[in-house]
Amino acid sequence: MTEEKLLMEKSFYRTFLVDQDTNRHPIEVLGGAFVEEQQNEPYDLTYIRYAQGEVYFHSRDYEAAIFKWESILNELEPWAKKNIADSYYELGMLSSAEDVYTAIQTDSTILTMEVSLQLFSLYIERNKIQSAYHTIEKALSIEPDYPNVTELARSFYEEQGDWNKAVELAVKESIRTRQPAWFMILREYGDQGYTRSFAPDYFYDLLIAVYEKDRKQFKDLVSSLWASYRGHSAAHIEWMLTVNTIFEYVEILPNDSWQEILSHFKEAYIGFLEGDYLVKDLEGFMPSMLTNWLKVSRDQEPLFPAAAVLAWNDVFSYSIEPMVTEEAEMILLEENSYQARFDDIILFLNKIIQWAERNDAPVGYKTQWIAEQLMDLSEHHLLIAGSASSGKSSFVQSVLGESVGEAEDSTIIYSYHDQQVEVKEIHDQGVHQVESIADFEELMQREAFVEYKLPSEFLKKNGTALIDVQTGKRKLDDLTAFYPAADGLLYVLNADAPFNAEDRQTLRKLAEIGQPVNVHFLLNKMDKVSHTERTEEIIESARNKAREWFPDAEVLPYSSLEAVHLQRKDVETFLGDHYQVKSGALKGERGSKLFYLVRKTLRDLYSKRKNHEKELKESIEKNEDILTRLNGFENYLGDMQSDKVSIIKDSFHQKKEAMKKEISEKIPAILSGCSELISEESDFKQIHTELNDAMNTRIQEYIQDDLMPRYVTSLEEWLAFSKQELQDSQDYLNEMSETFNGLFGKDKVVLQCDFQVVDDWRRDVSRMGTRAQIDKENILLRFKPAQFLLKSAGKLLGVLPQNKSLLYNQYKRYLENEDYQDITASVVQKFFLQFDLFEKSLQQDVHSFFAEPFKQLEVTIKDTEAEIASDQDALKLMKANPERYFDPITLFEVKLLQHEYMVKASYNASHHFS
Repeated sequence: MTEEKLLMEKSFYRTFLVDQDTNRHPIEVLGGAFVEEQQNEPYDLTYIRYAQGEVYFHSRDYEAAIFKWESILNELEPWAKKNIADSYYELGMLSSAEDVYTAIQTDSTILTMEVSLQLFSLYIERNKIQSAYHTIEKALSIEPDYPNVTELARSFYEEQGDWNKAVELAVKESIRTRQPAWFMILREYGDQGYTRSFAPDYFYDLLIAVYEKDRKQFKDLVSSLWASYRGHSAAHIEWMLTVNTIFEYVEILPNDSWQEILSHFKEAYIGFLEGDYLVKDLEGFMPSMLTNWLKVSRDQEPLFPAAAVLAWNDVFSYSIEPMVTEEAEMILLEENSYQARFDDIILFLNKIIQWAERNDAPVGYKTQWIAEQLMDLSEHHLLIAGSASSGKSSFVQSVLGESVGEAEDSTIIYSYHDQQVEVKEIHDQGVHQVESIADFEELMQREAFVEYKLPSEFLKKNGTALIDVQTGKRKLDDLTAFYPAADGLLYVLNADAPFNAEDRQTLRKLAEIGQPVNVHFLLNKMDKVSHTERTEEIIESARNKAREWFPDAEVLPYSSLEAVHLQRKDVETFLGDHYQVKSGALKGERGSKLFYLVRKTLRDLYSKRKNHEKELKESIEKNEDILTRLNGFENYLGDMQSDKVSIIKDSFHQKKEAMKKEISEKIPAILSGCSELISEESDFKQIHTELNDAMNTRIQEYIQDDLMPRYVTSLEEWLAFSKQELQDSQDYLNEMSETFNGLFGKDKVVLQCDFQVVDDWRRDVSRMGTRAQIDKENILLRFKPAQFLLKSAGKLLGVLPQNKSLLYNQYKRYLENEDYQDITASVVQKFFLQFDLFEKSLQQDVHSFFAEPFKQLEVTIKDTEAEIASDQDALKLMKANPERYFDPITLFEVKLLQHEYMVKASYNASHHFS
């Protein structure tokens, strides 16, 4: 046993024991040695004292041990100090022990490690965690192979929950020792997700080391780390970059199972294509990932990765090495065991639909409905199309044996129902049950897609659903939607004028689609040509022209006017000969149609975004133009309002002033004329009172009986004039409403004025016309000098007959020559007071008349501004991140291609769809 090991275990005292001392206590032996050493000259008691300290320590006499070790000053001094610290530690004097431990200086690695481990335990006990970290890390850096040091460190890190330190330790030790135990520990950390906080390339050297040591452990560790990064976008991509680099180094041996790794590759591929990733996120690693996936899968189901390689390379041309794509092509040529399931394609379509919904580009329910029909292999779908003059609907109803009615702009799907008629409307939002005939007739007159189920023997016997599509007003939309999904098309021609312009346009559109569909023709209305010698020639000519469009097309002559039950057999035979497909082949055809439906949906989504962007630009331009017009019109409306105020007020004012002028001239004349009421026989004592009453009476009579009727008539003329002026304004506003609504494309602007104003004016004019009575004027009862003298003279002289002639002449002269302007002004002011007030209110009334158009105009302007701002924000967002919309569609296309490649690989199998 080496001396350092004895010192480490505090067993140095055993060097003083010999065989004969085995029955003696070490204290006795060392005591004898102590006495014996003292006999030497010179003597050295250091080693004996050191050994005695050890014995005291083992006997738990720590004070005696310390006493012995304190005197050690030779090469054993560092060990003695360490033992002293150990004694303090045992005594619970942790602070003293720490001071002694930290003061030890030595070149001995073992002593250094022992001191470090003791300090580490002491720091933990004293809860000095940072010091414990520093101490254990220093020990690891000095001698990681020292017994228990890595295990202590790992346990410490785990207890502290410091999984980063634990992982770092496991990685370093795995690389350094290449011990399987560390590989397993690291895998456990990965399984628990503790490795996720590290950049994936941190594990590169580790994985290479594990691969070189133990391939199974390598697979397990890769799987564990992979699982920890999945679901964390950026980290997962970085992990794939690391995986790609590692698998360039990995050699795939024959019969070597990589099943779990292959599952990770597949799951990652699907996740990247369906997750929230952009093409720029994937194109840096996906080609290498697919290459490595194919490499790993060579002996284990390579079809999926091979199809993925080719699909990616098709969409992102030449991104994968030619030798890799060639290998993938060879695999597809050799594989024929794949069975595609309808459910998988529908699931894929539903994922696209869900994505579209989240991105404000919803796919119509019609698409989902068509997909469901394609999955129903129990029923064939025969598309019936034809021009407006072909008699298509009459043919359909003749073979069904039921008259449904003409559908001007509706597509109707007739299918068998064993009990009663059931009608549903299929629209982009879902399905609507049609409950009554009235509802159905209304449905037939608008754009609709109708599912009409009925107990038809023809449909039941032939296992067929007829899709009656209109090709006129709908611009072939429904026909092009159903055509690729139908099992066949029967195109109805008018025998009297086959292949007219509408027919040619429709057939040209179908040919452009390029999707293989079994197309044949029905030559209808043969009754118009059946009695001519050219019947066979017409049929043959139609067949030849039909085959210019569709080389395998056949033609069936038909007349809806002849015996239907006889011709129905001909139709059934024709359908059986030319449209029936065996069940296995039907699965394949329906699968292809499902793929087409998915591809069309992707194209529609792409176009929808482009169209939406175009619509936004057009909407902004249109609304900005409208806004300019609205603002200009608002200014014009203000000017028009001001003009109407001026015109209506001026008209009223002129009529009022004319009456004022008349009354101002008439009142003085009336008052002067009252002189005729005076005679020499008058009672001059009371004459002034009588004359005052008479004058007021004459004024009232003039106003009531003469002036007021004419004034009311004049005001009624003014009312009619004003109403016409306002009606002209309303007519103009109606025209502008139609103009703006035409620009908006909807009834958005209603500039309706308030004609209640005219009724209020009429009421006010009527009221003022019946309130012409004015207060009595004091004409001759004033204290004016002339009146005072006349009244006084009348009282004094009126009793004398000889004086009456004088008074008569004085009164008459006064009445005829008096000014009366103040009286006239008073009468005018009183009479016209209400008319003046009415005139002052006219401006506010006209403003009230125009108030609602102004309000409506203001609301429309604000709405238009808000719509422009909203469209601009939406367009800005589209232009800022177009890849957020288009990239997922591109990745969906990759997945679609991959599905199609897998189906093509098994095309020669008897059932390649399940």
